Amino acid sequence: MTSHWLRNTVALVASGLLVAVSAAPTAHALPVRKSHAALVVDSIDKFIIPHNEAFKAATARLAGAMAAVCSAGGDAPSRAAATAAFADTARAWGSLDFIRFGPVTRAHRLERVLFWPDPRATAQRQLGALIAARKQDVIAPGALASQSVAVQGLTALEILLYDDKAPLGTGTDETAVYRCAFARAIADNLATIAREIADEWTGADGFRLKMVAAGSDNPLYKDASETARDVVKGLATGLELCRDRFLMPELTALAADPPKRARLPFDRAELMGAYLSASLIGLHDLFDATGLVAFVPADKPWMAEFLPRAWKSLIADSATLDGLRTSQRGSEAHLHALRKMRFDIGGIRSIVVRELATNAEIDMGFNELDGD
Repeated sequence: MTSHWLRNTVALVASGLLVAVSAAPTAHALPVRKSHAALVVDSIDKFIIPHNEAFKAATARLAGAMAAVCSAGGDAPSRAAATAAFADTARAWGSLDFIRFGPVTRAHRLERVLFWPDPRATAQRQLGALIAARKQDVIAPGALASQSVAVQGLTALEILLYDDKAPLGTGTDETAVYRCAFARAIADNLATIAREIADEWTGADGFRLKMVAAGSDNPLYKDASETARDVVKGLATGLELCRDRFLMPELTALAADPPKRARLPFDRAELMGAYLSASLIGLHDLFDATGLVAFVPADKPWMAEFLPRAWKSLIADSATLDGLRTSQRGSEAHLHALRKMRFDIGGIRSIVVRELATNAEIDMGFNELDGD
């Protein structure tokens, strides 16, 4: 998307929105503008820490559910509970995987939780080789952390849990038993990673303190504008991830002759739309926590109208995608939802980066402004 996006957006939405604004001269005042320090504190305390705690709780439930599948012989109730726990964990991770600073950047945690993209099916190949070898030391407590990132997290666990030909936990042969033990090791590994991330945000020497105590003696952040930039970059990055991981591959695949099927995250589990919805809801929550809407330019009141409508539309459209991919893939309704979401994401991101961050005196850097 080019640098002319914002002018095109104005042309498309301003006519209706400006009429509404001009017809309501007593419109509500925008919220009070936050300082950089307040923006960061609110983003951490109202969004980052609670969402990391939710992910920690979800992975703990997942670990328990996977243990139950293996001990119950993979009966239907235990597998249903495991798939529900997996879906909850995927949604919990989707709501914060765009926070790409702090503890998640250590020890390859980001890739260990979700190995994606995986265009060459690396997770499938490596997982198959490990299961064929059936080495017990690989699934010993804590041992999986030293293996390839491709087999440590949600990508590999999805392969094992959603295999209709070999339902997890069923069968008594060595391979079946080892597959279930491997799945349990993955769930335990995820719970450990989630606990490490959550714990390293808080505490006497946690990353929260490093962000809120910016200064000349802080090796990471010299002032609050640098911490604010990381938070807003997380917001911009998340919008890009939603567009580039989900929408663009699907639109490209459907435009092929003949149409192809895009490889998307959590496709096997039919959770692609659920994961995308969780990401968008999380991004909206983070946007609200930053208070950036207060920095809408006084001479562009249509933005204050466009933003909440675009967020609401995005989240509603994302909730339809799993159903559309299952029963109406490539239909006009499917294409319309994808294109509309692409437009709304581009609009929100452009306003955040080019207008709100600028008015908040947050320097996003050259690359963030160099087109969409």
